[in-house]
Amino acid sequence: MNRSPSLFLVLCAALAAGTGCLSIKTEHEVKPIKIEMDVNLNLKVDKEIDRDLAEEQRKPPRHLDEIKAMIDRKDVGVDAHGYLVVRGKVSDEERDILDDVNASRRVRMREIAEKTGATRSAVELRRAEKMLERLPAGSLYEKADGTWTAKE
Repeated sequence: MNRSPSLFLVLCAALAAGTGCLSIKTEHEVKPIKIEMDVNLNLKVDKEIDRDLAEEQRKPPRHLDEIKAMIDRKDVGVDAHGYLVVRGKVSDEERDILDDVNASRRVRMREIAEKTGATRSAVELRRAEKMLERLPAGSLYEKADGTWTAKE
């Protein structure tokens, strides 16, 4: 009986000594991140979006007054992708108008993406930024982080 505690202590001491000698070597390779930004692509997208917005100003949507009224009432805002989103109460007829406008925008954003080689999402985000510049003060819009606010 006396030997088992001392044997146990010897084994523990041997294990402790062995673990002290254990060495683990890790290697980490840090690689630089390559970021390429195609300035020409961004310029092409901006040019097409500017052309699209100018055309929309020259030939506004059929229901521009109704759209402006919904935006002024804060029942409609512009999301982070440049589409009109119901934020309050709208009639079925107003909802149909918004659906038509958004459908036209989706088609146009797809066309710009195909023409420039950008993704549709990138085109939409850029168009939303440009639309924000044109929105009147007080208009609701969605920020990139998903929160909604009124334009100052």
